[in-house]
Amino acid sequence: MSLVQAVICDQFALVCGEQQLTLNNGSVLHNFRKIFKLNEHVMIGLSGSMDDNYYLFQDYLTIDFEIKEGCSDSLMEVFDKVTARYREMTEQGECDVFSLVCGWNGFGFEGKTFYINSQFGEESRITSVRPEHEKDAKLISCGDNRHFDNFMAGVYRYGAELYGLQKAFRDTLAQGVMFDEFIDKNAQFELIRRPERDAEY
Repeated sequence: MSLVQAVICDQFALVCGEQQLTLNNGSVLHNFRKIFKLNEHVMIGLSGSMDDNYYLFQDYLTIDFEIKEGCSDSLMEVFDKVTARYREMTEQGECDVFSLVCGWNGFGFEGKTFYINSQFGEESRITSVRPEHEKDAKLISCGDNRHFDNFMAGVYRYGAELYGLQKAFRDTLAQGVMFDEFIDKNAQFELIRRPERDAEY
């Protein structure tokens, strides 16, 4: 599996990901993009089987993992389309993904994770995440639980501002390569800031 993490709070959503792809033949690609900003309101992050992720996000990505042009879907529309595809995939039972969608819903930031486990189907689920108040922040972690713990330790060390979060994620990767052969140290970040209060959504 890969590692994709996100932080959502009152002022922004930040998605962080590493860039290693292990192919079916065992070879490894580096600098493989797993995070995409679909438009000014929505981002996605891919973890798990890339073939299965292509199926999950085929409304938004090409077979070459490029963004399809002209995506103007709102966060809710993306949630709906990805959820419908997720339901198809869980019925098939042979899929493995642990990916996320997050962004601005018109009032605040929120996200969802889409988890399908082919071995333990009873663990498959969609999880919704949103800050409960303006001082709250939520971390979404798609990957090994140790990555979550390492990221939280980094946030306490560096702070919850953007630069501190990026440093925390880079530390998470540096620690993670020692126990997770499916990730590397190459970090990618995408950011959506809260729209100006007087701007129309």
